Amino acid sequence: MNRGNGETEMKPMRKSCLTVLAITLFCILNVAAKKGKPAIDGAALKTTLAAITSDFQKLEKNLQQRKVNFSKGLRKPGFDPQEAVRLDRQFLNGIQNAAKLNEKWIKASQKGGRPNAKAHNWETKITRLHAQWIKQAMAAGENPKAGKSAHLASLKLMQTVIARSEDESDLASFRPRLARLYQLSEKHADAVRAFMELADPQRTTDARRRIQYLTSAAASQSVLAHWPVTPPWREVAEGKLKEAAHSGGPAARKDLKEIFIRLAQEQGGIDNTSNWTFDAHIGLIDWTAGQIQEAMDLWKPRLNSQAALNGKMANHRAQAAGFTLVELRAKKSWPELESTARQGIALRWRPAHGKRKIDPIEMLGDALFEGGKALLSTGDAANAEIKFAEFTGSFKKDKRYEEAFFLRGKAERGARHFIEALTTFKDFIGRFPRSRFNEEATRTGFDLATDMADEESGLYLGKHYMNSNSNSDQARRITDAYAQLALGNGFYGDGVAALERLAAKVKGKSARAEALARILDIQVLVATPSSILETADRLIRLGNLPPEIMLRVFRAQARAASASNKKGMISRAKSEGAKLWARLGDSDQQNRDAWGEILFIEAEVNGNREVAEVFSLEIRDPIAHLARTGTEYDQIKAGYDGVCTIGRNLYCAAALFRIARVAERFQTGIVDLGIADTLEAEVVEQFKTRKAELISRWQKDAAAADNQASELAGQGMAPTGYATAIQLGGADLILDDRTVAGFHGFTQIDVR
Repeated sequence: MNRGNGETEMKPMRKSCLTVLAITLFCILNVAAKKGKPAIDGAALKTTLAAITSDFQKLEKNLQQRKVNFSKGLRKPGFDPQEAVRLDRQFLNGIQNAAKLNEKWIKASQKGGRPNAKAHNWETKITRLHAQWIKQAMAAGENPKAGKSAHLASLKLMQTVIARSEDESDLASFRPRLARLYQLSEKHADAVRAFMELADPQRTTDARRRIQYLTSAAASQSVLAHWPVTPPWREVAEGKLKEAAHSGGPAARKDLKEIFIRLAQEQGGIDNTSNWTFDAHIGLIDWTAGQIQEAMDLWKPRLNSQAALNGKMANHRAQAAGFTLVELRAKKSWPELESTARQGIALRWRPAHGKRKIDPIEMLGDALFEGGKALLSTGDAANAEIKFAEFTGSFKKDKRYEEAFFLRGKAERGARHFIEALTTFKDFIGRFPRSRFNEEATRTGFDLATDMADEESGLYLGKHYMNSNSNSDQARRITDAYAQLALGNGFYGDGVAALERLAAKVKGKSARAEALARILDIQVLVATPSSILETADRLIRLGNLPPEIMLRVFRAQARAASASNKKGMISRAKSEGAKLWARLGDSDQQNRDAWGEILFIEAEVNGNREVAEVFSLEIRDPIAHLARTGTEYDQIKAGYDGVCTIGRNLYCAAALFRIARVAERFQTGIVDLGIADTLEAEVVEQFKTRKAELISRWQKDAAAADNQASELAGQGMAPTGYATAIQLGGADLILDDRTVAGFHGFTQIDVR
């Protein structure tokens, strides 16, 4: 039997039947013509009917065998599905031939005188056999476990049957089966089209069935879109399901997304918790297409829900939460990350990103820390302070805790919460002495302390900075400021030590000389004579000092010598200073003050010595004592007058004040001095006259000196201590102002 062409196989059988029929009829007609009897007798009729029956039996046998061969071939590899179409066509031809044989039987039986002969309904029999075969063939192909060839054979057979069917009820029953056969036959584009047509509400009013059709359409569209059946969270997280240039391309996934949207709508949208699966698919399709914000917006309402979910749905929520948190962190959307993380903590999410678990508390820490830094960089220190305060309060074991603590101080300062900032910086350097932020924290804290006049904190932070960051760019400025603060608060040793550090760091002889001179200026107020002289010697050893610095050296030597009673050194300081003064002139106030102080110190030393000598001797000759007293006074006054002759300087007022006090001392020294009345009257008179002249002169000198001193002090041209004494109108206790950056030390000056 030739399976390739059904019509070719039918020709021998048809030719045989027609030949037999023609011979039979020819014989019958000849006999009838010769004898003049009825056309067909019983024997001839029997032969004719037997021939017709035989032809039908051959036809039936041929179709039965073809059907058996089809069923056997259907189960073998390489079966041609088109065979179903060919066999169907043979069955249709067989039905037509059976109808013709049936008609011949009736005609033959009537001519043979058998009008009531029972007709054989061969057409019905072949039709029934055909229907049975179609049913079996379709059923075999619709079995999901059948081979692909069976699926295709059933598909082609069903398409053929549908094409010739005109009964709408039959067509309606065939359409779902056809769609499933498309799917089984891996003709997914046709399957999607067929299922989507069936899911049309105008065609299918039953919502449950529409959902079934949409689900089937989604399964086939997933194949076209190269998309897994279950939401591919892990694959997307691992980057294994990016938008690919496959045959379907982005359009196929877009179509799949639309099907899932339809499914979600059919099942009740957001109100149906089982729609998490569809939303997961939709969001992930958007995600792989780069529409990440759309995906997060889709998941957000479901993430806000507190609905209890089963294991699978809970996993979708966990993954959606994890994807959202990871993406917000990657985008550095710190405010959104913070709010989402807080929501996850409150709703007890169990976020995951593929196989990796995500900790919402950790994400909150990221949002607070990085969000605080972002706010601080944009100048929003107040809100940055809030973030860092929460972070340092809740994430003490975080590796960024140290930096957050420091940034909290910066934010507090930026928000003008200076007291809190200073406290934070002090606490920071105590906790993290070796931190990479130590320098900035200490420097900023020191600047805050000095701005706030918090001297205690300034001393602490300044000393810490000086000891820990001596090589920084700001070291000189901070050390200098700390030195002034220490000296002003009476910590002279620390202040001078700080200045010594500065002197050691400077480069160049002139800069070093200036630094040492500055130290010397401080030491002359607070240090021991030996320390002063040591620093002075260090300066002298540098050699080639500027005249103004050398004059300050001589002033320091004079002070130290005065305190240690080294009169020769004072004389040398005055002698060398005179040479410098001749070169410098009186144009510079600082130089005039220095030279004036040297002259004042010498006048003080000499004056004190001479006063002591004059009034410590036993008076044997009042007249001679009176004469000596006048001479000594003139010498002492001349020394003090020399201070004012060099020009306007601070120590002129002090010298005038001392002249007044010396004049008063001389007055009291001779006021009780008398002479024996037994001497000649002329001698006694001369003594009394000379005494009165001296007292009168000294009174005038004291008054004039006090007036001039008061005038100069009123102009600010007097050391503060002497200015106070001048304002008090003279006193034995002179407050010698040792001013360094506004801080004072005091000493007592003997004005005997």
